[in-house]
Amino acid sequence: MSNIIYRHFQPGDEQQLAELFNRAFQTNKISIIRTPKILNWRYMQSPNFEPNMIQIAEDRDKRLIVGAVYVHFIEEIPFDNKLFKVGEINDVSCHPDYVKKGIATKLMNLAIDYMKKKECDISMLNAGRNSIARKKIYLKFGYEDIEKKYNFVQCPNFAKLFINIPIFATLFFPFYNIFYLVRILKRIKFRFNKLFKNFSYEIVYNKSHFRYMEAANRILSKYYTGFPPYTKEKLIWARIKVPSKRFIPTYILIKKENKIVGGAVLTHQNLYSFKYGFKIRFGIVHEIFLDKEVFNNDKNQISSGFQYLIDKVMKAATRRYLGSIIVQSSSKNNELNLALSKLFFLKIWDDNMMIKYIKRKIKIPGSSKPLFLPTYITIGYP
Repeated sequence: MSNIIYRHFQPGDEQQLAELFNRAFQTNKISIIRTPKILNWRYMQSPNFEPNMIQIAEDRDKRLIVGAVYVHFIEEIPFDNKLFKVGEINDVSCHPDYVKKGIATKLMNLAIDYMKKKECDISMLNAGRNSIARKKIYLKFGYEDIEKKYNFVQCPNFAKLFINIPIFATLFFPFYNIFYLVRILKRIKFRFNKLFKNFSYEIVYNKSHFRYMEAANRILSKYYTGFPPYTKEKLIWARIKVPSKRFIPTYILIKKENKIVGGAVLTHQNLYSFKYGFKIRFGIVHEIFLDKEVFNNDKNQISSGFQYLIDKVMKAATRRYLGSIIVQSSSKNNELNLALSKLFFLKIWDDNMMIKYIKRKIKIPGSSKPLFLPTYITIGYP
């Protein structure tokens, strides 16, 4: 294809990159929407951004961007106490009129070459288990499945859900009985459970950023492998200097005797289907963590602790008028998965976290700990 040229990002590309993303992912009939402002925050304003992190295919005759691959973040990530330099792939997109022309393959090669120049040990990405991209692109480039990711959904605010999708109003009573009554019964149980006698919680909106950061770094690093700690710069980018109210965080903090022993962070996003004419406002739980030592490392007690925390996440989601929320969990995160199931979260699909070894002699050690799932890789938003 002599009319296709390949280059890296240049200022002024934001509008076409946003349009490319929206056109490419709306072929699946439902997706989030990128605007130039959000795309600029998501990538160009992120810590340590370089133009070569975005590889672009352009139809030079039409002056049209027809493909893009983003290397978002190159960061040191600990896997079982050993640091690896990781390049993260995101938002691989191709214009529907230019598929099956080798564009994605060329762009992936350029992205991998860039990660080699930056001396990355591995590359990491998220892919649908049965997706065409996984089968036709990532596996052929040597990416391997490292861990399965579950996606759980619940409905904290039925009124908002029914406004978004009126057809669901016919399911009000079964939804109410399955979801809301279960939450009421759980709250009664928590009140009389001696395990939570000295527990309290806070739900705070757009404040306590660094208090949350300290707790997340302290607890997540103990119980997950592959967790890149928050830095001050990363927190300011992801949680404070955000481009829209949707990305302003609500922090949920669980305390025992005034010490933070668990937490979560909640933002929200809109999911659009132009074909079917609807928009769903859904919450994203970016991290959810609990200090298991507080529960004597007992699996049943830990699961109860997660249920207590998740109930407060649902309360926070109700305050944000969210009709639905999504929680992601590693298949190895047994206590959290059990807690979500007991609260009638629906597991709606599975994805695979994948890695490619850039340096041949490198090998990530196996771990019994769950893999941390950063939403800037899995969902596309920090």
